Amino acid sequence: MTKELKDYKIKPEKKIENAVIFLHGYGANGKDLIEIGNIWKRNLPNTIFLSPNAPFECPWGGESFQWFELTSIAPDKIGEGLKLAGPYLNFYIDSVCKNYNLSNEKIFFVGFSQGTMMALYHLCKRELKCGGLVGFSGLLFEDESFDKDVLSKFPITLYHGKNDEVINYEFTIKAYEKLNKLGFEINYNLSELLGHGIDEKGISIGESFIKKFFYI
Repeated sequence: MTKELKDYKIKPEKKIENAVIFLHGYGANGKDLIEIGNIWKRNLPNTIFLSPNAPFECPWGGESFQWFELTSIAPDKIGEGLKLAGPYLNFYIDSVCKNYNLSNEKIFFVGFSQGTMMALYHLCKRELKCGGLVGFSGLLFEDESFDKDVLSKFPITLYHGKNDEVINYEFTIKAYEKLNKLGFEINYNLSELLGHGIDEKGISIGESFIKKFFYI
């Protein structure tokens, strides 16, 4: 049975009309990204910000979680990990829709690193499209069936530091080229001095991107 993910929340003062779900990176937890919600909440009213812990604890324990193991960077191992984590993410999304009476299109996702990998791989396989995705410092994992498994297309903006030594920024360019070819509404921005992280410019771009689609 798929377990429910523990999450962290920032609720709006008024009626909840939208949701932003943060998907953290390897070795972090839901608290890692939720503070971005405090920056965005003023300009994204009626939005609940949610940040779940990934389903699996890291080997060293503590408050460190992973969507999948990174003991090997072999493509087949990463693919296995992504597929294993998928039901947890989908169950969480469905629960958010039900608990807050929201349609999928009223939910935006913000991923960092492994969280971006999860979002890029799984969200397009959901029959009902989400509001969109802001993906920081990630990559698109493609298996042989990826193209034919795409069931929904949604707006995406990607952001990556050119000094990233964990995931090279060229993976963002490759993801853009692939998803653009498949018909996604997608763009990307690169930060000249940023490493593996999120800077103020990226936070600002993410907020503007989400606001554009939530408040058309």
